Amino acid sequence: MSNNPTNLSAQDVMTFLQQNPDFLLEHPYLLLDMNLHVQHQGAPNLALMQQRLLREENTKLKKQISTMIDSARENELIFKLFSDCQRALWYCKNFQELADILADTLSQSPKISVCQLIPYDTTLEELVSRRFNKLSRYLGRLDLEEQKLLFSGFACQSVALYLLGPSDKPTAILAFASDCADHFSPDNGNLFVNELVSSLQIRLKELA
Repeated sequence: MSNNPTNLSAQDVMTFLQQNPDFLLEHPYLLLDMNLHVQHQGAPNLALMQQRLLREENTKLKKQISTMIDSARENELIFKLFSDCQRALWYCKNFQELADILADTLSQSPKISVCQLIPYDTTLEELVSRRFNKLSRYLGRLDLEEQKLLFSGFACQSVALYLLGPSDKPTAILAFASDCADHFSPDNGNLFVNELVSSLQIRLKELA
């Protein structure tokens, strides 16, 4: 704390009161000089103010817990859907069967609007060069022309794209689209998808 009382900062006062929680109880006369009135409430009451802050904090914690539970449930569903795909793809006899399984299964996720396995051809060359210049995946947004190319004009807010096969001679693109603008972003984890992509790579090579 500052040695000169005239230079006390708000943080200094806060630190002192935190270290001396009984200070106001021991010096109640100070309350007469403090503006503790809260709009639309009656006389100042530290206990009531503390209760209000605790209720607000409790509400905030409940919202955080609810968000965590929703996220856990979503992850559980995604894990199940990806596991179902992992098992089913080994029974597929051709590329189209693979594409159908992926589209039917993974589109069941509430935040995935479209899932497509798209065979690579020269019409995708520019997109691949632009979006996969460093990594074999791209998460984020596409322009309208790219959306038309991959999703037949479906207006998606965010996408996740995974290049399958060698970078110099790809075989397909696994593409996800979402109506949620922040669902797919570069910071997303890729654990579940990476496992599926690895299995797809193997299965596509076997079917080639």
